[in-house]
Amino acid sequence: MSCICNICELKISHEKNITKHQTTEKCQTIKRILDKKEKIHIDKNKKLEHDNNFLNNKNIENATLINELTKQLESTKQELITKDIQLKLIQEKYEDLRKIVEKAATKSSNTVKNYTHNNYLNYISTEPLKFNEFKTQLKQIVNCETIMYNDEDFHDHIVDNILKDKNGKDKVLCTDINRKNFTYKDETSGELISDPELEKLREQLKKGTDIRKIRRELLEKLVNEYEENGSIGPDPYKQFSDIIQKLNFGSPFIDHMAKKTYIRSKNRKDAICNNIDNELEYDEEEYQKLLAEFGEECI
Repeated sequence: MSCICNICELKISHEKNITKHQTTEKCQTIKRILDKKEKIHIDKNKKLEHDNNFLNNKNIENATLINELTKQLESTKQELITKDIQLKLIQEKYEDLRKIVEKAATKSSNTVKNYTHNNYLNYISTEPLKFNEFKTQLKQIVNCETIMYNDEDFHDHIVDNILKDKNGKDKVLCTDINRKNFTYKDETSGELISDPELEKLREQLKKGTDIRKIRRELLEKLVNEYEENGSIGPDPYKQFSDIIQKLNFGSPFIDHMAKKTYIRSKNRKDAICNNIDNELEYDEEEYQKLLAEFGEECI
């Protein structure tokens, strides 16, 4: 009875000869070729399975990382919103308290007293502050780039471009550095008026600044720089929170203005010596106190 070899598929005349046939070199050669192909196929399948497992694991890891980063981003955004709300409440409370203190401490009128009037005129610009021009000026000088200056450079930028005249003379003077009282010319009357802690001036600076646009551009810039740097470096949201505080024109700005524009005792001595007609007497004892307090260079 004939049969078919399961290795080479050759037809064998008698079934009893199948074993002998399969030991022949020809049949064995075919068997080796088939075994080799099968092994190659098995190895390819194993490698493919390994690669698929590796990719699946990587996808799972990446998905987990993205999920964690998304949660962190949402958490950071919520913290930023909460801090902004808290800051706004603190600022409102501070303004209320400051107004109460101002009313209690300021008993004189807004017009500077006559005995200091002439002295201030020697040092203040002849140009008044023009609040109605602030919006146009601020649009040109306060933007996403300039707000990233450090505090001192940013405040100098405001002073030099808005609060000085073309000759570099101050339009604003600090007349009392302890109480942070300032004086400037009223644009309507031309009179010297007092502005404790620059309340009116700072309000105009805040009104004239396009805060929404700057906030949007600044945050986008910081986040883009962070991502371009491989998400390495300072937290862009923390940077944003710190930098944007400059637009409140708060205590750092007031202190900076006070130091830059304070009329020191030297000016008082000059005023006393030059105003005999106003019966202002120069007291030697007072001069010695000033000398001890401020030194030769200030007197």
